[in-house]
Amino acid sequence: MSISAIIIDPEDEFERSFMLPVATEEFYTKYWGPAAEELGLQWTALFQGGTDVEGEDVPAILKEIAMLKVWAAAKMSGDALEHMLNRLKQLETELPGAFRRGDAVVYIG
Repeated sequence: MSISAIIIDPEDEFERSFMLPVATEEFYTKYWGPAAEELGLQWTALFQGGTDVEGEDVPAILKEIAMLKVWAAAKMSGDALEHMLNRLKQLETELPGAFRRGDAVVYIG
């Protein structure tokens, strides 16, 4: 299984095709989960089980992404680090765009 972000109840083609990969279950368990626990991250800890995100939640998630980038640089290396940073950057740049419609809800899980 994989963890990704999708828009719930999409209203147009952009929303129907919106999908951001976050992590495989294995990668999440190995890296994202321990980082979330060590850093006390609230949103990231919910990703594996799944959670709904609204536009007002994005600043808090972006703050956690910034913390995850620092953690990854300190604790990871090689291909795993590169993969983690790529996924974090993609979330950082594309997640805010999911909320073009004010009442959009994104499910991450």
